[in-house]
Amino acid sequence: MSHFNLQALSAPISSREGMTHAVWQSIYNHAQATKNDQKRMGEMTRGGCWSESFLTLVASRGWTISREKLAPQILRMAKRFYEEALSWLVDEEHAKSVVVDVWEEDPNTMCWVATITLTNGDKFEVKP
Repeated sequence: MSHFNLQALSAPISSREGMTHAVWQSIYNHAQATKNDQKRMGEMTRGGCWSESFLTLVASRGWTISREKLAPQILRMAKRFYEEALSWLVDEEHAKSVVVDVWEEDPNTMCWVATITLTNGDKFEVKP
């Protein structure tokens, strides 16, 4: 069984496959931690990606909460981080709207789903 679809790398963002790939990249790429993130984590880990200095990176600060207990505050923070990471899709008019729902599946498992409303009004969900 293959978990990778290499065609998604070159699929146009206007396709469902390309949009799904864009969402996953935006959520799973590590954005730089802010000073507040570093204080909350108790370490000065910067995160981010080496390519940030060369190109605009789509990324999320979600990695900064990976070791946190899944309290309601952390779930709200994850929702905010994911929606911020996906906001470029609306800003660049690839989508009309993006709504992210985050919930605690099990005591140690956070789940999310992004509902994308495309510019033509069609909606679809992207899940991990």
